[in-house]
Amino acid sequence: MRRLVISRDVLVIAAAIVGSSVVMLGESVVTLALPSIARTLQVPFASLQWVVDGYNLTLSSFILFGGSLGDLLGLRRVYLWSACAFLLLSLVCALAWNGLTLIVFRALLGVAGALLTPVSLAVLNAQLPKDMRSRAVGYWTAATSIVLALGPLVGGYLVDLFTWRAIFLFNVPLALIAIGIGYAALEKTPIGRDISIDWFGAILAFLFLAGLTYGLIEGPANSWPPATIGALVAGAACFVAFVWWERRARHPLIDLSLFRNRNFSATNSATLLLYAAFGGFGFLFSYFLQTAAGYSATAAGAAFLPLSVMLAFLSGTVGEYSSRIGPRWFMTLGPLLCSAGMLSLLSLGPHTTYLSGVLPGVLLFGAGLVLTVAPLTATALNSAPDEKSGIASAINNGVATAGPLIVIALLGLGGLEHAYVFGVWLCVVLAALAGLVSFAFVRKAKASS
Repeated sequence: MRRLVISRDVLVIAAAIVGSSVVMLGESVVTLALPSIARTLQVPFASLQWVVDGYNLTLSSFILFGGSLGDLLGLRRVYLWSACAFLLLSLVCALAWNGLTLIVFRALLGVAGALLTPVSLAVLNAQLPKDMRSRAVGYWTAATSIVLALGPLVGGYLVDLFTWRAIFLFNVPLALIAIGIGYAALEKTPIGRDISIDWFGAILAFLFLAGLTYGLIEGPANSWPPATIGALVAGAACFVAFVWWERRARHPLIDLSLFRNRNFSATNSATLLLYAAFGGFGFLFSYFLQTAAGYSATAAGAAFLPLSVMLAFLSGTVGEYSSRIGPRWFMTLGPLLCSAGMLSLLSLGPHTTYLSGVLPGVLLFGAGLVLTVAPLTATALNSAPDEKSGIASAINNGVATAGPLIVIALLGLGGLEHAYVFGVWLCVVLAALAGLVSFAFVRKAKASS
């Protein structure tokens, strides 16, 4: 009997896929459980914002720290440690007994995700041959799309069949698989003795995002008390201090020299805008599809299944074509199609049927995602030198998670009764701006040396 041998390159891609997927599911699946959480824990809409944004806050705040830690301690070590932490904290989240404990445990889960996300993607750039990287990103996009397609569907079913606690237990087998593959496939690398971690920069990044998030969520919910206005001012001040510090620190958290590369700057700007639109719309659509249109959690999870199938089967092909002819037109047309898809889903109500009221918008939105995600990710990675792949991945993932954090916090500005219409229009504009930025500034990506 012949022994099946799987190449190490395939296992490295698998490790990147599973590691990223478990963190992505931590972001996406929980939105399906929000109505169930609100009912069982008796929490208001602002607390539901915190359940999502507490995770996004720590994820986006510490993801740069995770990239630096990966470069310092080695991608393999950080990958395995953070996957183990994600597994344990998922179990703890399932045991939360009130809204506050769930928010706190989710925030800690976001820290583990912040360490796992950048190293999961960085291994594609650091541990694969150069001629495989663009294709690997396409495979990564396709495979994570399959997981994200099945994840909400299974997660919604688990919520309907059992309880919202089951969605956190759903993370456990994925984390175990990530640990197994990462242990087998990833190369051991020596500790980077000449690399230091910018602790002060990490604190300023957290305070900046925490101040904005607190002010934007709690301000509208409590008629703007002075503490919320002070938090916004303090957050803005911390951002200015963060940029000032990063320009002067001996070992900065963000290597600002990376932004001298036109593609790197433009791609991360587009990422911020585009993922802000994706995250905000995903939060709104999952919640209001259940509360306004009367869908079950399972049906809401299945609503975006065609989108994920499109990503799974077409992203690899788009990744290959964009590497040949350049990412500009893909990253221009894709966000504009996403805007059109979201706009077509604006009139969500109790009489909305799936085939006529939801599916056309989902297909249009999906076509935009297919054209955008793989070129966007590949361009961000290829615009940085190999030795800075960890921090480059962390920056790209950081802006991708910071965008939804701010947009979800903004949703309460118009009040709950106007949150859906206000939020959809906001996301439509942000996605369109991402397309315009790409058209104006992105050119054919070239790997840095």
